[in-house]
Amino acid sequence: MLEIIVENQPEGRVRVALNGRLDTQTYVQCEERIRPLLTASTRVLMFDMAKLDYLSSMGLRVLMKTATALGSHGGRCVLAHLQPPIRKVIEIANALPKETVFASVEEADRYLDLMQRRVREETQNPTKPTL
Repeated sequence: MLEIIVENQPEGRVRVALNGRLDTQTYVQCEERIRPLLTASTRVLMFDMAKLDYLSSMGLRVLMKTATALGSHGGRCVLAHLQPPIRKVIEIANALPKETVFASVEEADRYLDLMQRRVREETQNPTKPTL
């Protein structure tokens, strides 16, 4: 489930708060909600991810398509309040080569799911450094 709250702000800024999961089940809903915002009048679209619990490869696709669409007319897409597992997915995506790395969307999602679980476990159970 994904809740999307759109808040228009002054000077062509739009805040899009995401609450829940942005994955293969919800990405179409997100794309449809964002599509009307991808105009020349939107100078900056900020995804507020404070309450986003999970991001799949299809969710990444939404973010990249949004950035590309806005960039085509001089706008920008920015991300804010990334939780550690979501930040890890973004870091992984930026580190991946441009060519296809995974055999399928399902394989990519399994990998991203594993990375997010690891980061979540690390942040919930941090290890104490030994002296």
